[in-house]
Amino acid sequence: MRFRAVTTTIAWCLACAASQSVAQETDEQIVVSGEALEEPGAVRDLVQEMAADHGPDVPLARFFDRLCISVSGLNQVGNDYLANRIVENSRAAGLEASSECRRANALVLIYGEPAALVDRIVDEQPQLLPAQQLGPVRRAIERGEQVLVWHNDEVRSRTGRRMAHTSQIVGHDGGSDEALSTNTRIENDNWPSRIDHGTARGIVSAAIIFDGDIAAGMEIDRLADYATMRLLAPGLVPLETDASTSLSVTAPFPVEGGPSTLTKFDTAYLRALYSLPANSPAIRLPRAVARAYLGED
Repeated sequence: MRFRAVTTTIAWCLACAASQSVAQETDEQIVVSGEALEEPGAVRDLVQEMAADHGPDVPLARFFDRLCISVSGLNQVGNDYLANRIVENSRAAGLEASSECRRANALVLIYGEPAALVDRIVDEQPQLLPAQQLGPVRRAIERGEQVLVWHNDEVRSRTGRRMAHTSQIVGHDGGSDEALSTNTRIENDNWPSRIDHGTARGIVSAAIIFDGDIAAGMEIDRLADYATMRLLAPGLVPLETDASTSLSVTAPFPVEGGPSTLTKFDTAYLRALYSLPANSPAIRLPRAVARAYLGED
């Protein structure tokens, strides 16, 4: 299904942000937390454990278009710092990114009542949160989760480009109210290989909502790096772990003690995801992450 890109006018929903405190920008480099993985097999196993999609029949999902990030909910200094850090992280992973776009396709929203914000989005901008994504978001709210994340995707060509359309089904001259008059995606980028798919799965837009209660007092680098992983890696599911065994900024979160920045594993994961061919199946990711993690790429 195709979704329209999200406009930056979504900022209306963030007038009542919960947190105004923000760390000042520093010149320090990103600090990579300590790691315990030493063997390629251990890295591959961890990727598999964190993967929402498995196997050769499922294409990897990721951004192919430039990431245009919009952040709302902190004061202006905080919004700018958080957005710029996500942009830097994205570029380091190999994805073109900017926080100065007329139209955003990735939103970071910090709001005191996430459930109320979701209701408002559904009422006023339903294209941002379509029905197929709304169900999982509602269930996350019922579980009391303080971070809500969703991605809207579409079928792309095997090289990640938007696919051409026909004006109508050949041989059919029906009106626009008939099902057969719907535009059809045409794949013309050659046939799939024995391993890779004939099409790719591209993220059109994504959003992450943080409960304002957890943002208040949290290190802004941790907030930005967590958002980076959850936005750029749609197939990643954070593990339930404690701080002593954590290998990713995604867990444990938002409790204290977890990694405060992207870890070595996180950076390897993103570099691998955004360096694989566009039409790669999910089964190729664990080995690619292991190579990046161990410095073989």
